[in-house]
Amino acid sequence: MNKIRFAANKDTNYIFHMLSVANCGYDNSYGEKYRARYPQEELRIMKQNEPLITVCGGEHWGLLYGLLVSEPACAKVPLPDYYGSLIETGNAIKSGNIPEFVSREVIPYNDTIIAISEVMIKHYNDYSENIWESEKAKIENYISNLQDYFEKSDFTDKAEKLLGCCLGSGCFTATLVTSTAGGPEAIDISKSQDVFGIERTVLDEVYFIGHEFIIYLLFEALAGENAFKSFETWGMTEGLAEYYLKKIMGDTRFFTEQLKYVEFYEQCEKNGCLSAVQLYRKALEVKA
Repeated sequence: MNKIRFAANKDTNYIFHMLSVANCGYDNSYGEKYRARYPQEELRIMKQNEPLITVCGGEHWGLLYGLLVSEPACAKVPLPDYYGSLIETGNAIKSGNIPEFVSREVIPYNDTIIAISEVMIKHYNDYSENIWESEKAKIENYISNLQDYFEKSDFTDKAEKLLGCCLGSGCFTATLVTSTAGGPEAIDISKSQDVFGIERTVLDEVYFIGHEFIIYLLFEALAGENAFKSFETWGMTEGLAEYYLKKIMGDTRFFTEQLKYVEFYEQCEKNGCLSAVQLYRKALEVKA
């Protein structure tokens, strides 16, 4: 049974839309197309805080990225309500009434959180009324082809069998957006949900999403290891995902910098069938 689901979510798309038009982590034709709709001084608020609200795979995770990007991108609550609650909390902090749930490490950035939240709320209705429907149509057309491939290929069954474990969350949701060309993608915004752009061919997208599905399986398979706990092990886990992807697809297309790990794991395999944990530990030994 296919365990990959696809979503076209307005709130998720809006967040990455605003990052793109503010040239925060993304510099592409999409951002250029819509940038003139927004006051430059408001986009500047976001741009000036770019390191705080952007990520770079295996290298950087902005301090406010979780709070201002990935958490609202999950769309658990309506986006205006989410950012409205951040403003409300921020005003309470200003008055000296710091709620117990507030992380002390973000308090120095309270004014920034309020300012960015205000920008995000201000332009939400314009996006909803004048932009979203056309972008949604692009995504839904793209999804139909992707869904068909994964339903027919038994990809997720093959991946689970290879790794000897099942997806912890029951299903993996690939939320698609139209604004992330040239910047970070495959961003895990929850324990079962990643964000992907739609600029690739369908088959390229299959490889990209397939890689991330395997990463989520590795969360389970390597749960007792030190994987995913620091940037130092990032290359080993990405390479391990590519190793398993190659077993399913016959080749690889992305993550070329991690091919050295794919070749390493393939060499290990010649000495017998090894589990994901055993392969990972061997990579750790070599790195040490």
